[in-house]
Amino acid sequence: MSTDDQQRFLSHLAAGLIKETGGDLPIETLHLRASDYLDLDGDTVTRLVEDGASNGIYTLDRDSDGGQRITSVTPEGDCPTELAAHVDALTASADSIDFTILDGVGDSVEQNLIDAGYTTFGELHRADPENLTDIPTLTGSKAQLIVQQAGQHVQVETKIAEDALTRYRERLGDDTSGSATVYSITDVDQDVGDPLAVVDSSMPVEEATFYGLPILEDNDHPHIVRKRDMPTRADEVIVPKTTTMEDVQLDTLEATAMKLARGNRGLRLVGPHGAGKNYLLKYLHYKTNRVLVSVDADASMLAQDLLGISTVNEDRIVVFRDGILTKAMKHGYTIVINEVNAAPAGVMMALQKVLNQNVLTVKESGEEIIPHPAARIVVTMNPPTREYRGSEPMNAATRDRFQTIFFDYMDPQDEIDFLDQKYNTSRQRIDRDSLRRMVEFANATRDNETWPTLSTRKLEDAIDWYDMGASVRGALKHVVKASAEPHQNPDDTYDKLEDT
Repeated sequence: MSTDDQQRFLSHLAAGLIKETGGDLPIETLHLRASDYLDLDGDTVTRLVEDGASNGIYTLDRDSDGGQRITSVTPEGDCPTELAAHVDALTASADSIDFTILDGVGDSVEQNLIDAGYTTFGELHRADPENLTDIPTLTGSKAQLIVQQAGQHVQVETKIAEDALTRYRERLGDDTSGSATVYSITDVDQDVGDPLAVVDSSMPVEEATFYGLPILEDNDHPHIVRKRDMPTRADEVIVPKTTTMEDVQLDTLEATAMKLARGNRGLRLVGPHGAGKNYLLKYLHYKTNRVLVSVDADASMLAQDLLGISTVNEDRIVVFRDGILTKAMKHGYTIVINEVNAAPAGVMMALQKVLNQNVLTVKESGEEIIPHPAARIVVTMNPPTREYRGSEPMNAATRDRFQTIFFDYMDPQDEIDFLDQKYNTSRQRIDRDSLRRMVEFANATRDNETWPTLSTRKLEDAIDWYDMGASVRGALKHVVKASAEPHQNPDDTYDKLEDT
């Protein structure tokens, strides 16, 4: 396609998008939407728009962050055939309210909504679902679905701003400022609660455990995993999606709970990034009123980071300060060491005795600690496969001291359900058909060793781009480029993208 044809295409697409949003159009958004049709990089789109501005096609302005925005456009020539239907749809949706595109809204319901004072998708999205139930045929569940879906038709920047302000208000402190919350795990000298079955001996065991893992009494420990720390939908914590381990016929949630229930023997969770290892652990600790302390390993980690170190206090007296592992073993926490195969061998040696004999020796303080009964050690790692070339396999002697559970990617339908639950909570950010297309493409990359692999976490990035105005193909193309290793050519995946 010639430069003139590219300019003509962009100008007509930009005109349609401006009508759709009813406001200025960021050049980045134009690039994302254009990638559904043309293989243009961001620099090329920016250059074409700037050239068009000098020729009177676009009027540009800059926002507060210095980014360029298109405020108006005079399209060049006739609308390209491949774009005509799309631009007509954008123009039609901009010129008239069409609530009937929402599930459960017919002509009569649409008129009732308009009569009730809802004249834009934004007003409908901000409505309290309970206020819609006065409209005939609208039940509570239908009203909630309509409010969620209306969010998909609100201007992208408005949606993002509203979400940001909501999060900010939730974090406002007593002084009405959004200050940071800072605390130190090692400054808390409080044990976790006792098992409910110990506190109340009359309680049946099945009510006092979660897949065999004892539920602890909620003793107001400041670092227990709380509901506020978890993603929710309809005010319920989202349950992690699991995979079934065919060999042992257990799913990863119940297997992890039962392994943790067996005592402080050390547990190793192995699986690709974004497979849900850490969220599953967090959910288990939320369900059982436990404290979960997480630390990321790297080559600079020292044994003192885990065990503690002598330091000078405010009175200039040398005192020993517990490390994260020491604190966890004393007070019954679970410590999770992520990417453990990136840690130096000396760090793993610090765990040897507690894994072998259930005794933690801290040479610097002269302490020997028999761990609290609730204390647990968990390590996570990616498998040392072609996708994780920077990761080293764990030393066999160390590996044998851990029980191991292998996590694989979720079943496609479970992955769709999980992403749907996580991202369509307050409003519908992405429809299920688009999620299905994303998951299908991601699974294709996982089965092809020459392609960049898209994990569940990478799909979350793609959903963000989709919510910001990109098409499914454009969002996936952008994430594929960002995921490619030096030896990989993301162009190899584009033929598959055309079928997505």
